[in-house]
Amino acid sequence: MIAFENVSVSFDATEALSCVNLQVAEGVLCALVGPSGSGKSTLMKLVNRLVEPSAGRVLVRGADVAGQDPARLRRSIGYVMQSTGLFPHRTVAANIGTVPRLLGWDSSRIATRVADLLELVQLDPDLAQRLPGALSGGQAQRVGLARALAADPDILLMDEPFGAVDPITRRDLRAELRRIHAGTGKTILLVTHDPEEALELASQVVVLRDGAVVADGAPAALVAEDAPEFARTLLGGGQPGLRRLSLLPAEVARDACPAPADAPALPEGATLADALSRMAETGRDVLALGKGSLRLEAVLARGR
Repeated sequence: MIAFENVSVSFDATEALSCVNLQVAEGVLCALVGPSGSGKSTLMKLVNRLVEPSAGRVLVRGADVAGQDPARLRRSIGYVMQSTGLFPHRTVAANIGTVPRLLGWDSSRIATRVADLLELVQLDPDLAQRLPGALSGGQAQRVGLARALAADPDILLMDEPFGAVDPITRRDLRAELRRIHAGTGKTILLVTHDPEEALELASQVVVLRDGAVVADGAPAALVAEDAPEFARTLLGGGQPGLRRLSLLPAEVARDACPAPADAPALPEGATLADALSRMAETGRDVLALGKGSLRLEAVLARGR
């Protein structure tokens, strides 16, 4: 769906990206993470031509973006910014309907789409006629997400979308994004400074440093013992073993042998970190998991 082939970007004498090669498959939520100045936002903005490469090619849906009209390309791709970028003198409904209007949709179709999107991002329909200034930070961010989804793009770019909201709202917005991604299957490129956010949301994590990709893979793989040291340190937050356990379902370590009759039960869908926490709470080293069991040594072995 998105490919970067030997891409470099220079701003005057500064090289922002150096020979980046990267593939993002259709339907993947890919998180770009790394220190400030590592090239995350620059890489993402190449997709909709807000930044042009100094060398190499950027392919979207199999076509080089250099040969595409920038305005048409951007209208086909959803874009969510940290500041939301809502038009302050337009209502919520008008903000959400921005791209459909540019695409020539009639007013009835736009109104239906706005109503559907307010429901999708779980906002009260009564907010449709409010101005952005009357919204909370979390509500404004949801409106920004709804606007990006308005024309039903197959690709969504998100540049630090939750960075300006409080931790509780940020947690709720992450859950909302997971739900929307699971329900729509859109390809999402997410820029974040937050390693925990990258691991929680993404099916593919790309770690950048000084304009180069230093690691690319599934979240659990990048905090494993054999992962590149910089990526493991950045994503592991000093506790890579625990981070890895939080990313793996308990089922991967389940033993077919039944647990003792008095063993505490672990709920369906729990992670290995949940299992370790349950063992610590109960003082037991064996849990019941479905018709089988989960033993402490099996949990610890998966943390490496």
